[in-house]
Amino acid sequence: MYLTKEPMNKLTFPYRLDRVKQVVLEQEAILKEVATVYADAIASGGLVHVYANGHSRLSVEELVIRMGALTGFKAILSDALTTFTDVIGSNGLRVDQFFEKVENSGLQLLSEIDFGPKDALLVITATGTTTAAVDIALAFTRLYPDLPIVGIASVEQSRTAPPKHSSGKNLWHVIQEAKRGYFLDNGMPIGDLSIHVEGKTGAYDVCPLSSIGALTLVQSLNELTIRELDERGVAHLVLRNMHLNDTTDNYEAWLRDQRIRYAKAIHHPQRVKPVG
Repeated sequence: MYLTKEPMNKLTFPYRLDRVKQVVLEQEAILKEVATVYADAIASGGLVHVYANGHSRLSVEELVIRMGALTGFKAILSDALTTFTDVIGSNGLRVDQFFEKVENSGLQLLSEIDFGPKDALLVITATGTTTAAVDIALAFTRLYPDLPIVGIASVEQSRTAPPKHSSGKNLWHVIQEAKRGYFLDNGMPIGDLSIHVEGKTGAYDVCPLSSIGALTLVQSLNELTIRELDERGVAHLVLRNMHLNDTTDNYEAWLRDQRIRYAKAIHHPQRVKPVG
């Protein structure tokens, strides 16, 4: 469906974005459900906690912090799982890939957080098969079975690829088994690469779609969440362009609101006690 042969002198990748658009629009109903979950957390003064590993951290940065960002999102980003730019050395790719395969990392990350009664967890991973992403989803659903969990990944690869986690599950399976689970498809093909070029020097597969798909879902949810909050009559802070002179008041108010919410993540007076 995605991977097609293209001549070297023709630009075709932008047309692949039509597929991302189609996949996102087909999920409008569940996106509205997730926006309701987000609005519940935000309106209560709580948080949507956002985990990612590898390049999926790009989607987290669209939520925390970005122009147009709503308050109420908090990143769970470990340097050992998200610094993929050094390539070699002590923060190199092989080191990061090692930590991606370590189980029980999810339990350790969650032990650093107090979850409020309406908080939620969002797990973003391109394939839905990365051990660390599956691990934190499993730990969360075990510790906080009544809280909602949202997964963004490839539905195709997450459902069909052989699991890497010892549980025998990918993210799709964890979300499906959760009491309050929501799975969103990032629209990527198996293997992620969307263009196949047959050239004079060889054949090349290029142009991943997963990040673009995830970013489109993230921003679609931002729109639907602010619409939901407004429909409830809940006024909310959205960060304006901080480089313009007339946005200083908005910037400070946005940060103050985040500080209050983040403080609860460290010591929440109505903390949900983990099961077990």
